[in-house]
Amino acid sequence: MPGATTVTQDVRKRFEQAGFEVSPSPVSSDFLEVRKYNCSYTLKRDPDGHWMPDGPPRFLVRGLKCELEDRGYQKFWYREGQRFPIRLADLKALHRFDEEMREILQLKSLYNQSLGSTSARTVYDRVTGRPDLLS
Repeated sequence: MPGATTVTQDVRKRFEQAGFEVSPSPVSSDFLEVRKYNCSYTLKRDPDGHWMPDGPPRFLVRGLKCELEDRGYQKFWYREGQRFPIRLADLKALHRFDEEMREILQLKSLYNQSLGSTSARTVYDRVTGRPDLLS
């Protein structure tokens, strides 16, 4: 892809100027990891050369990269069967991180994303077990 290195360097520079740490993937030049506020995103270059998030953002908890899980009554950090209760400061950091990353990549921010209400995992059903549905 002509100019891909220049484009990658430009993206790296924009993230670094905004205070992000940027690491190339050891596997492929089509992936970058950006980190800030104890959060990280893996970015992937699409066929047109644009950088896009590859999966949900992660938050570092006890040395583990965790994703946000909504269990209906509370949000947790989740990784491979382990759950850690989330703190408000952590959720605010993840929201700020996601907003800054989207601004740098010039991605649209949808309404529910702007509210910070999207989760990588949703593990509850509001209908299951309701008394009015049992009869």
